[in-house]
Amino acid sequence: MTTTTPTDRGSTLEAILAVLAEVLSCPVVLTGDVDAALTAFEHEHCLNPQLQPAFTAAALRTFVDEMPGQVVHEIEEPLGMALAVARGSDRLLLIGPYTHEPMYPGTAEELMSRLAIPTAHLSHYKLYRTRYPIVDAEYVYRGAAALLRAAGFEDSLGSLQHIKAEAGTISPGLGDAPQSASFAVVEERYRREQEFMDAVADGSAEQALAALQRLSGMPRISGYLNTPFLGATILRIMARVAAQRGGLPAVTIDAISQEYAQRLHRIGHTSDPRRTFGFTAQMVTDFCQGVRRHRQRSYPPLVRRVTDEIDLHLSHHVSTAELAERLGVSTSTLARRFKEATGTTVVGYVARRRAERAARLLATTSQSVRDIALFVGYDDANYFVKVFRAEYGVTPTAYRELHAR
Repeated sequence: MTTTTPTDRGSTLEAILAVLAEVLSCPVVLTGDVDAALTAFEHEHCLNPQLQPAFTAAALRTFVDEMPGQVVHEIEEPLGMALAVARGSDRLLLIGPYTHEPMYPGTAEELMSRLAIPTAHLSHYKLYRTRYPIVDAEYVYRGAAALLRAAGFEDSLGSLQHIKAEAGTISPGLGDAPQSASFAVVEERYRREQEFMDAVADGSAEQALAALQRLSGMPRISGYLNTPFLGATILRIMARVAAQRGGLPAVTIDAISQEYAQRLHRIGHTSDPRRTFGFTAQMVTDFCQGVRRHRQRSYPPLVRRVTDEIDLHLSHHVSTAELAERLGVSTSTLARRFKEATGTTVVGYVARRRAERAARLLATTSQSVRDIALFVGYDDANYFVKVFRAEYGVTPTAYRELHAR
């Protein structure tokens, strides 16, 4: 049985906060100092207290005091901005501001006219509105629910509660959406998501993929898994957090995560379920393999730090002398200890890891051999072919023909 300590929970919260802010591209705050947080929010994100009264500290404080606990609310105010709010017993969560709609030509002018706002505010409003990202409400809800769970709470409804703020008045319950599923279904989904994260933390790709299969068979509430771009992004966040819990260093997690973020961007909003499943399965497998590989290494701390540095900067030039200087040892000491622990040189290890990454790309993408060579750190495609053949016994093209899905 795994016991979660306060330190573990704090690390998990910090990881989720950082990833969520990165994915949503908007401010994310979880704090116990409610008054200070709301005052800072008004100072940093309220356009003008007269034009945007719902985003003042006073209005938000009244709402927070009256809102039910452990329910994620989304406040939408007349200027087209939104803020997600939730609270546990002693902490307040704020996500935003953000907006749901792009600002097309004429949008700002029409809004100013409809709200009877003087045109003198037009240019200021345009600059304000374009500071913040366009975010789907489902992204926000999923992130907020993950933070609540990591903080030791449970979302009480299992759906985002939408609230329209009118003239600065924010009333809990106004505009509530119907509950998306029964409590039993919500609890079952959380349990299966936890199974998935536990499997990744243990490095078990087979169990993690089986948990995903069980999740995908659940009713309506797990529909995000069938929304390709959204589902893959959410699973990437969950896998990152789980891999960190499993002991995988942050530098390695970031390297895997960035690779799949780039690949997801290239795939885009594909409607091909086979392609989506193949992408997700390979991503989960790589996180699990990373956890297992890290646990299996009996390398001393210095050598492990070297391998982590290499994995993080794999596509860049890797110099033994630069690594030694960064880690505070002599070049000869680093080279000797690395060879003793791994059986190969730093250069040999880099070549092997680059070949492994290239092999994954050859099997799972349609990128050209030249582009893959550049991606893994080789400017000379012919030299890349030579290195790859030495590792796998075949050329990159032949490897792709044998392993492409």
